[in-house]
Amino acid sequence: MLMMQTKNRTVITLVIAAVTLGMATGCAPHYTDYDSFIKTPRPIVGGKPYIIEPPDVIRLISPNAPELHNVSVQLRPDGYVTFYLLGDIFAAGKTPSQLGTEIEEKVMRFYQDATVQVTMTGFRSKVYYMAGETNMGPRPYTGRDTVLDAVLSAGVPRTSWPSKLYILRPDENGGATKRMSINFKDMIAKGDVTQNVVLEEGDILVLPTHPLAALGGAVQNLLMPVDPIIRAGRVPAEVSTLGTAGN
Repeated sequence: MLMMQTKNRTVITLVIAAVTLGMATGCAPHYTDYDSFIKTPRPIVGGKPYIIEPPDVIRLISPNAPELHNVSVQLRPDGYVTFYLLGDIFAAGKTPSQLGTEIEEKVMRFYQDATVQVTMTGFRSKVYYMAGETNMGPRPYTGRDTVLDAVLSAGVPRTSWPSKLYILRPDENGGATKRMSINFKDMIAKGDVTQNVVLEEGDILVLPTHPLAALGGAVQNLLMPVDPIIRAGRVPAEVSTLGTAGN
């Protein structure tokens, strides 16, 4: 009985191993939207204008309007900020320059010679994302983050598949998502930084699980319910052997 259980266990293990390995190797994506990511020469920063969004913090510079000068406020979840004299102002979705112009027009009702400049004191709304076999989650976006920075800061576990790293860039206007595969293994081993692109806000870097690691996990999950049965069959045999040895 024990031999039959062990044989069945071996057969099932080999079947699941073959299926899992085939699925893992066959599902590795390869994307080629290179023109959407690689620029020549490579830019120093992401390049997109900064759009103010919650929970960013802004500060007004207006020396001739003492009630507003050096006042800092954080955008509320509804996108508004509130200033003395001016009341509620919708700030979300605007650049600092656009918001400064709008506030200056309102300030002119109280001060004829006032100018207003909006500066950022808290860049809190922009992130990129790490996903897959790494330390997943959002990361603060600085504007100069690269693939190399992002992956090394998140970690490259032994169970990951760095040669199959890929990056997704969702279209902010609802268009098709751009995708590019990156051989991160070559980037590290050979110093090939041709694909070390500068990230944009909202980019998603995916580090897949290596097929062998996926295979090991699948086999382990398969054997979890079988092992107790085999151990239960093994215990009487061991007891019997001990009894014989005692005789």
